[in-house]
Amino acid sequence: MYKNRIIYTLSLLLLLSSDLLAEWNHFVTNYKKELFGKGSQTWQIKAFNENWIYFGNKNGLLQYDGSEWNRFPIHNETDVRSVFVSEKLNRIYVGGDSEFGYFTPNASGNLQYVNLSDSLPPTQRFNGAYWGVYHVENLFYYVADWVVVKQYGDEFSLVPSVGKIDCSAVINSTLYIGTTKGVFVLVGNKFFPLSGGDKLIGKHIRSIAPYQSGMLVATALDGLYYVEGTTVTPLVTGAEAFLRSNEVFSMAVSGNMLAIGTVRRGLVLVNLQNHKIKFYNERNGLQNNTVLSIAFDKRNNLWLGLDNGIDYISLDTPFTTLYTYPYSSGAGYASVIYKGFLYLGTNSGVYRTSWPVRFGELSAEIEFIPQLSGQVWDLKEIDGKLFCMHDKGLYILDGKTIESVPGLRGMWTCTKSPGNPSKLWAGGYEGMYVLEKVADKWRVKAKLEGVNDWFKNFEFESPEVAWIRNTSEGPLRIEIDTVACKVTRSRFYTLRDGLKSTRNLYISKLGKTLYFSTDSGLYTYNAGKDKMELSSAIPQSFPHSILKQYGDSVIGLDRNGIGVLKFNKEGRVLSSKMFPINHKQMDFIRYYETFQLINDSTVIIPNEYGFSLLDLTYNKPKEDNNELFIKKVYTSFPKDILLYSANFMGMEAVPEIEYKNNSLRFEYTLHAFDREKSVMYRYRLSPNGSWSEPSASESKEFSNLREGSYTFELESIDSDGSVSQTSFSFVILPPWYRSMWAYFVYFMFLVVIAYFVYRLDEWRIRRKKLFELAEKEKAMRLKEEQFIKTTTLQENEIMRLNNEKLQYELKHKSQEMANLTINFVRKNEILTDIKEDLFKVMEEMRGEPFVKVKRMLVNVNSRIDSNMQSDDLLKRFEEQFDLVHNNFMTKLSERHPDLTLSERKMCAFLKMDLSSKEMAPLLNISVRGVEAMRYRLRKRIGLEREINLLEYLNSIE
Repeated sequence: MYKNRIIYTLSLLLLLSSDLLAEWNHFVTNYKKELFGKGSQTWQIKAFNENWIYFGNKNGLLQYDGSEWNRFPIHNETDVRSVFVSEKLNRIYVGGDSEFGYFTPNASGNLQYVNLSDSLPPTQRFNGAYWGVYHVENLFYYVADWVVVKQYGDEFSLVPSVGKIDCSAVINSTLYIGTTKGVFVLVGNKFFPLSGGDKLIGKHIRSIAPYQSGMLVATALDGLYYVEGTTVTPLVTGAEAFLRSNEVFSMAVSGNMLAIGTVRRGLVLVNLQNHKIKFYNERNGLQNNTVLSIAFDKRNNLWLGLDNGIDYISLDTPFTTLYTYPYSSGAGYASVIYKGFLYLGTNSGVYRTSWPVRFGELSAEIEFIPQLSGQVWDLKEIDGKLFCMHDKGLYILDGKTIESVPGLRGMWTCTKSPGNPSKLWAGGYEGMYVLEKVADKWRVKAKLEGVNDWFKNFEFESPEVAWIRNTSEGPLRIEIDTVACKVTRSRFYTLRDGLKSTRNLYISKLGKTLYFSTDSGLYTYNAGKDKMELSSAIPQSFPHSILKQYGDSVIGLDRNGIGVLKFNKEGRVLSSKMFPINHKQMDFIRYYETFQLINDSTVIIPNEYGFSLLDLTYNKPKEDNNELFIKKVYTSFPKDILLYSANFMGMEAVPEIEYKNNSLRFEYTLHAFDREKSVMYRYRLSPNGSWSEPSASESKEFSNLREGSYTFELESIDSDGSVSQTSFSFVILPPWYRSMWAYFVYFMFLVVIAYFVYRLDEWRIRRKKLFELAEKEKAMRLKEEQFIKTTTLQENEIMRLNNEKLQYELKHKSQEMANLTINFVRKNEILTDIKEDLFKVMEEMRGEPFVKVKRMLVNVNSRIDSNMQSDDLLKRFEEQFDLVHNNFMTKLSERHPDLTLSERKMCAFLKMDLSSKEMAPLLNISVRGVEAMRYRLRKRIGLEREINLLEYLNSIE
């Protein structure tokens, strides 16, 4: 028995050593409880597919899509202890404390909770936790501490347990429970002991899981058992002592991979095929050493529900890591395998570990070399010795002793002199040096004169020509006099010499060809043209910052990943393979990117977080096309309203969106989980949209979309060229004024308008007839009016002629009256003059002899006065005046009959606008007498003082 155990142990060690080169520690992604509501314990994990993971957590149901965490509490706000995702019913069933139910997506995709435990009669409800939910055909099982609730349709029944239920599982449609009394099987409504399970009685059973044609049973302190039929045998994993001392709490199986969670020391991962064991704990990445739940996802990666937080172990990846923070040996700069040890150069010094690296329960055993403490830039094996390029100088190790080369400080790298292997070229802070071996000791022979640069990266074109990397000016080509050790000629090659950029320059040599890598591409030097040209031998899309050759393969590295090109004998590419780098797990120190080829399948990559191992034989699984998904869709105007939220059911219905909400915002991403989102996105909005330019943005908004059916098409382009696609279809409903009902109303309105147009046409015809009749009547009326108008014109013409005749006669009368007045005035003036002459003569005739003559003169004077007062002209004047002035004199006599003849005359003269001087001869009085008569006339008429006499007379018509 002891001999068999030794043989088994030796074979196990051989298996382990043969496989240790393939991987180190898998990367662990930590999800702290602050990301999902600070729920510390996670009791159960279920992976729905490659893209949706659900967790029974202290704060409720957790959902993770690789991009965002969402929490969904149950009604009593207690722990969710168990989770089951039903693909058939599109529901997520959960069991909590004293409660169970299910979540299902609503119309917008958000999960809504339905409480089923409220359907139990009050007598069947109890306080306790539901640790398992299972669906078998038409039955649901809700496994609690002491009872199992069966649901068939809407009916519930209780099956009491034979003891406290510590775990449960459904295997081949049969429910198994683990208790302190052993494992039991539910048959109908009764539990029966497992056949042959006597070995499990009295053991604390933690987990039951299907495996091969049977099942595995994990106990807390007594290891694992394999059950097949009625046979129960212990399962040998090679970690029995570890499991017994640290207490098993959880277990999960996927194929030949067995994951066992412990209470005190994290996780044990066992390959049941080759018995390879790996340990995961706080020393190598876990947040906590108590693993409450375990689940493999569809990509065969591992989820851990811890006592505090959730961790994700990336098993399905070609990259593994040597150590993790905070148990770090520093940032990695160089690595080399020397005399069976892996030497590591970091920012804190040189470390070494066995090769292949052996990992214990905690971490890899790494030894620090205290003599080489400080910044290490490069490690190389030359002539059977290890050269260490250090911040303090150049050190040489032979496995036992360490010696430094005198006269050097701050060394970057070194290489053998082409054509003279007994010499070395070493690049340092202060220039470039030639080293030679003297008495088996390397010593500085000379310093290269004529150039001062940092010789971090240089390659020889020939023994006399070298190229030096200069990150600001470009590659520097120098010609060297090797005897005098000085530069005879140097020249920088810049943008004028064929390069489009000199940024991130690195010089590599494959065979006899030098390659110059920059941001703008990979170049080679054309000596005939003395110019740089883009490389045609190596594709420009291939990672080419650093190139190394291994057999018929070229391995290239840049910040996005590592590539492998295989060539045939003619130099043609046979195959190409890409390994994208996740910068969340591994990132480079800029300008110090490098890698170490171990063999054709293994690469060590120094990086900012330490050292990673790449398995070049890894074959990437077929990607699921649903890796890209549309996370949320919002209507963004007039306010943000969630229209759709991604969920495990996917998008099936085509939402119809009101026209008032015709501005949409799409948020999209990848189901990335542990992978970095180093992708670009492009989109188009069909049917008329064109593809956008690739962008890193994870949202897009469209505004003021017209009504119609649309499809938002989306593509993600990964750094390795792989493409994922998805789409979202929706319908923008027309506005109310362009809806079907609106068009019906418009149609009816047009019918009404057509009817009214028809009626209007009838009315128009009738109106036209009436109009024609009216036109005829109007024509008759116009003719009649024209006749009347002609007649009126003729009559008016007659009247005009009569008026003109009357006017002429009136004018004639006025002229005659004026002539009479003038004549009367002149006659009276003459008579007056005669009277004055008579008075003069009478004055001259004095005495008796002239008495008779005086009498005769007095008689003549009396006759003159009589003639002046009763002249016929004056009568004719009154007649003419009445005729011209509309019977003014007659009306004046009627209004004022008491006026004297002289006063009536004065009124006529005033009417004619004669002055007092003109009126005096006509009245045969003086001018003063005229004024006195005017005054008496006003009194006789009775005019007030403020009334004008002439205005009053003009008012008498």
